[in-house]
Amino acid sequence: MKEREEKIDQRMVRALAHPLRVRILEILTERVASPNGMSETLGAGLTDVAYHTRTLDRCGCLDLVRTARKRGATEHFYKAQPRAFIGDRNWRSVPRSVRGAVTAASLDTYMDKAIAALEAGTIDECDDSALFWTPLLVDTIGWEEINGIVDDSTDEILAAETRSRRRLRKTGGTDAISTIFGVSHFETAPPRPK
Repeated sequence: MKEREEKIDQRMVRALAHPLRVRILEILTERVASPNGMSETLGAGLTDVAYHTRTLDRCGCLDLVRTARKRGATEHFYKAQPRAFIGDRNWRSVPRSVRGAVTAASLDTYMDKAIAALEAGTIDECDDSALFWTPLLVDTIGWEEINGIVDDSTDEILAAETRSRRRLRKTGGTDAISTIFGVSHFETAPPRPK
């Protein structure tokens, strides 16, 4: 199992603890946008959206893609970094008081996207789509082995996405497929008393 060097920046933890920032990241994962372009979608004022976008940028969650002059001002267009969302094992070092809110926002977003794909009929559109979960019973060593597999596969998937982005830039994105990758590994709740 490969050990990761990076540690979770506490600034990023605070950044993602705000629900508007999570929603901004969601938009910027799907497309390049400016705070001005996102404010209407989010139903929030431009000042708030710009402030929270700058915070995410300072925390390393965003890439500045381009700038444009508009009415004498400079408009900044961003895209989310692939590792901007939670899930990395290092997130477990985040204080529990913050962890629950960020995990809840992340699960909420994931479920919203899954339900939207189900309703749109795209979740089963491709014959090779994957949706898999199974309950397991493991010991401590098995738990650690699974975490290592999750870490390694996530690294490989993000590397494949990086290679894809390079190819898409060359082709102009004509064959782009918007997809969600999610994996979970958590201890289940204890059985309810009868």
